[in-house]
Amino acid sequence: MVLAILPWYTGILLALAAFFGMHHIVTRVLLNRATYTDAVTQSPYFAGIITASIIWVVYAWVTRLLQQQSHPIGHLFFALSVGLCAYNFFRAITLDPGTCPKPSSDEELKQIIEDLASEGRLNGQTFCIQCMARKPLRSKHCRVCDKCVARSDHHCPWVWNCVGSNNHRQFLLFVLTLVVGIVLFDYLTYAYYAGAPLPTNPAEISPSCPLPLEACAITSYDSFLISVAIWATLQLTWTSLLLGSQLWQVARQMTTLEVSNLGRYGFMGGRGGASLTGQMGHRQNRFTANQLPGVDSEDASLAGGEVSGGAHSHRRGGFLMNLLGFDRFTKGKAVDGLTRASKASNPFDLGVVSNCKDFWSNGKELGVEYDKLYDVPLEGFREAKARRNEEEQGELPGGSTGLRKSGTPRTGLFMGLTSPFRSANRSGYEPVSQV
Repeated sequence: MVLAILPWYTGILLALAAFFGMHHIVTRVLLNRATYTDAVTQSPYFAGIITASIIWVVYAWVTRLLQQQSHPIGHLFFALSVGLCAYNFFRAITLDPGTCPKPSSDEELKQIIEDLASEGRLNGQTFCIQCMARKPLRSKHCRVCDKCVARSDHHCPWVWNCVGSNNHRQFLLFVLTLVVGIVLFDYLTYAYYAGAPLPTNPAEISPSCPLPLEACAITSYDSFLISVAIWATLQLTWTSLLLGSQLWQVARQMTTLEVSNLGRYGFMGGRGGASLTGQMGHRQNRFTANQLPGVDSEDASLAGGEVSGGAHSHRRGGFLMNLLGFDRFTKGKAVDGLTRASKASNPFDLGVVSNCKDFWSNGKELGVEYDKLYDVPLEGFREAKARRNEEEQGELPGGSTGLRKSGTPRTGLFMGLTSPFRSANRSGYEPVSQV
């Protein structure tokens, strides 16, 4: 509104001042934080920005663009995109991302610790010291939500929630419909100005406008609409990159966390992992030389131990990258890991079509429940699923597989490790040995 009311030479400066003032009020007064970036991601602040942006775009569409008599198909698809975007945005916020189960008793916890210790696998990758529970494969303890999330992708401040197995589909649909909606909004805005009676007399155009005459005529005709369109288009930059990376990861049966950790422990962990003390670092050794400020202890090894001279630069530039969701691809050895992604042995990869089916069905294609998946079957997921189906049909002697089994509760602690044989069709996958 400031840009729409005031001239250029004062409007831009006062609009920036208004933005800074509102941000200051939210962070320092309402949230009562010591800095502008301190723990703001734990609040619904950024989710509020997305909500307000959707509201203003819809307001501009209803009061201006919808009055056009042309482009009915464009308006229809825009309405569908906005509706689906708002719905999936709300679902991504409210759905549980996939909280991993905890032991129901001290005896069960003791048994889990004893079993892992006897196998030499009691480490930060298999056991969460914060939740005091065994960590499933592809899970991660989120220090913002303070819980272990199954098939964790990342913690997204824009949806005020973790993105995991239970809400990853809603998050992807939200980003997809957001990109489509912005593109359609820009198209309808272009059509609106193309058919509008723009002023041609220079006297009717603000003399303070530094743009070419035609652009100044557009902004003078409806400054509010062009401001909303510019703001929406700015969101199109990072959302397009985020959508592309998410689609690529779904096709490869990977998550953002796994992509960023390719350079850390090979690929997806198998049976390897960080030490238990490494996971405890952000609580007991928070200010030690091995801990970077603002870096999750489980991810500290991504920084390669380069603390001196790099900590402050990571803190300054890392916040923006974290908001945009790209920090996982830029810190530590993630870049080296990305170069090896096409050659990495992935035990969960069933091909593009099957990977997409597994993503959409939340593990049904692999035959697993990600919140209780504790190990990779020795013969591979395809063979384990086929063997389980044969056992259910009575063609093989019964036995506990630890994989998804309709209507039958799981009683075994380990999942997928009961088979005494290995299959040759494992695409060369070998679990990472114990660190």
